Amino acid sequence: MKLTRKQFLMLAVMVFGTFVAILNQTVVTPALPSIMAETGVDASMAQWLTTGFTLVNAIMVPVTAYLTDRYKTRTLFAISMAVFALGSALAGWAVNFPVLLVGRLLQAAGAGVSMPLVMTTLMLTFPPERRGSAMGIFGIVIAFAPAVGPSVAGVVIDSYGYHVLFYAIAILSVLVVIASVAFIDKSMGGFKPDSTLDKPSVILSTLGFGGLLYGLSTIGSTGVNAADIVITLVGVIILVLFFRRQLRMEEPMLQVRVLANRKFLIGTIIGMLVQGSLLAAGILMPIYLQSYMGYSATISGLVILPGAVIMGAMGPIAGRLFDKHGPRVLSLIGMSLLTASTLAFAFLGDATGVIYLTVLYAVRMFSMSLVNMPINTWAMNALDNSLINHGTSVGNTLRQVAGSLGTAILVSVSTMATNMAAQTGMDGTHAGILGVNAAFFVGTLLCLIGLIITIVCVKDKPGERAAVDPDSRNRSTLERIMQRDVYTLPDTATVCDAVELFVNKHISAAPIVNAEGHAVGFISDGDVARVLAKRKTTFTDPVLFTQLTTDSDNDEFDDKAQRVMESNVCSIGARGVITVDVHTDLREVCRILGENHLKKIPVTDEGQLVGVVNRSDIAHYTMSKYLEARNQGEEARPVEA
Repeated sequence: MKLTRKQFLMLAVMVFGTFVAILNQTVVTPALPSIMAETGVDASMAQWLTTGFTLVNAIMVPVTAYLTDRYKTRTLFAISMAVFALGSALAGWAVNFPVLLVGRLLQAAGAGVSMPLVMTTLMLTFPPERRGSAMGIFGIVIAFAPAVGPSVAGVVIDSYGYHVLFYAIAILSVLVVIASVAFIDKSMGGFKPDSTLDKPSVILSTLGFGGLLYGLSTIGSTGVNAADIVITLVGVIILVLFFRRQLRMEEPMLQVRVLANRKFLIGTIIGMLVQGSLLAAGILMPIYLQSYMGYSATISGLVILPGAVIMGAMGPIAGRLFDKHGPRVLSLIGMSLLTASTLAFAFLGDATGVIYLTVLYAVRMFSMSLVNMPINTWAMNALDNSLINHGTSVGNTLRQVAGSLGTAILVSVSTMATNMAAQTGMDGTHAGILGVNAAFFVGTLLCLIGLIITIVCVKDKPGERAAVDPDSRNRSTLERIMQRDVYTLPDTATVCDAVELFVNKHISAAPIVNAEGHAVGFISDGDVARVLAKRKTTFTDPVLFTQLTTDSDNDEFDDKAQRVMESNVCSIGARGVITVDVHTDLREVCRILGENHLKKIPVTDEGQLVGVVNRSDIAHYTMSKYLEARNQGEEARPVEA
């Protein structure tokens, strides 16, 4: 699917706006030590610049589903970016920590609307079979922000201070507002202008998420006390009431019913665990490098740079791999590496080298690229198009909340461990490093839980998509035209079994599958003819087989045929097999058939064989579409008198 120039410019503006919002996040973390020194706050207080941002972001995300239904995309995006620009300017002017925090919360209100709006627009612009690649392209653009943000921020902080960073973000945001008015389609969005916002739901979500986060943060900062425990429990109770209200409403603020979809629920849980560990690490790393190791903000940014570049470069690659292989292999490798690298961060010391940290952080970011995009796309593809904007809102809300809670918990763990170590007489530097190690160890446990869930649940078995989408509106073209009655041979079958299958089913070839249902080879009547030939020259014409078998005086052939028929199919069939994923674009299928001179090709879903498509199937589909288009054109043509 090629985008029109209008669609390309619209998405370019919206993606750049997302880039600015993410850039804003990446420039804050290297500035935390400078902010702590200038405003006189500790880590548990400074983390609210990130935790508060993600909390407000999470509260605004479900509201976005209502706003998307009610207002046009251009108006909504321009206003949200304008609010973001105002918050950036206020943060740049901030004379103390409270003013800076208010600026950050305004930024969060704008970003909380713009970012899920961009995601929804992207998902609706591309068909399901191209969303993996689209998300990959989107990933490389927005990953450029983490790549350049920390390094540029470090240089600016060391030279001019952190205030300049926020002013620069404000200027970029204003440019996005101007471009959005010029290039975003004014007719897009506003699907349900009569939709309403349930104000009690907004109040419940704000109090529930806010109380839970505040209680956990203050417990970590000041220790366990009755007041904070009560606030935390009240937050949990209010959240229960919020979710119960959403389930009872016909048009809820947050369509939590999408969590009934198993794939979406699993993908969201994994994303929450990863997000919680990720955001906390972004706060702890600069503090460790600058406050405890004595490095400058520039060095702190450079340590992060290679990992961010790798993560950005992996965006389109992970997208293509997802479109071809599905999420399981990618997410398993990614979660395993993420767990191992997070555990390695739990053993930092006062002599840990910068190069070691840089390499370790790069491995961690590489693993992130193999988890985030595939799992998110896999989860979203499980939903019907009519639920995508609500799915985006629910997923983003819960990931943002998990990021806030994860940050609050891990920073609280770090603070508590640091205070306990200091009480034993340990010096401030080593006590702080011990606290960072403790936080990363808890982060490792979160990643391990995510890995276990991935191993058990991310399988995407054949038939699940049909169960989710029985009317096939979300199915790819290939999925609709392929033949589902596939005759296969187990890898334990003999050549005689293959010949019987060919004769009884009137077919000329069949895939060979293992016990798990994965295609491991391919055998055809030409392969049988080739091994039975008297000469070692390759013969693929089945006519030769007929000539040989009808030669009654050929005793040598009879003996050879007996040996061949008793042999395993894998011994004469093609080892390995060219397959296509069920979501592959039809033009790509034609290219594979043509380049490999194939008449048919097996179709797989997450490695499982689910069908086969012939050249004749594609030709019939193409001709049918042509005739349909021509007939519609003739019906639309005016009748001459």
